[in-house]
Amino acid sequence: MSNKLLPLSGLRATAVLALAVTGMSLAGTSTADEHGLSAETLAELAAVRGATAAYHDIDVAFAAGYIDINVVVPGMGCHLLNPGYLDGAFSVTEPEILVYEDCTPGLGGQAKLRAVEYATLCGGPPGCTLPPPDGFSGVQDTWVPLHDAGLWTLHAWIWRHNPDHIFAPLNPRFGD
Repeated sequence: MSNKLLPLSGLRATAVLALAVTGMSLAGTSTADEHGLSAETLAELAAVRGATAAYHDIDVAFAAGYIDINVVVPGMGCHLLNPGYLDGAFSVTEPEILVYEDCTPGLGGQAKLRAVEYATLCGGPPGCTLPPPDGFSGVQDTWVPLHDAGLWTLHAWIWRHNPDHIFAPLNPRFGD
């Protein structure tokens, strides 16, 4: 696995470990029973939940270096990108993109963080010449090539249940 995990410390590390060991999911998130995810994948999802929990306050995301890239997609939402994370490597706890229902600055905790999105370089544009990254453990994450942008992308709907799959690109429940 090519994931690079950031060291966690103190209470945050204890909380992430507790979620990973027990296989618990946070309210409104997908579970192993529904999607058949491995214990290792569930632990990775718990780690990214822990790493992004503060970003429910969109102003914290802006302060952390995420910027509004003016991409709003039906069934997906608006996207904030952290250019510092767009380095061509997959890191479970450093998603390049946060997906919200509304990206208006000043909403604080009222902005609705719904998903994280990973983006890595694909050797283009035009087209993708590099294979998708290894990503999460197992084979259930499905990377989507964005040929015009020269990126592989992967959504993880960790903050809004997605009946299609936690790694599906679009969420039919988005906005409700």
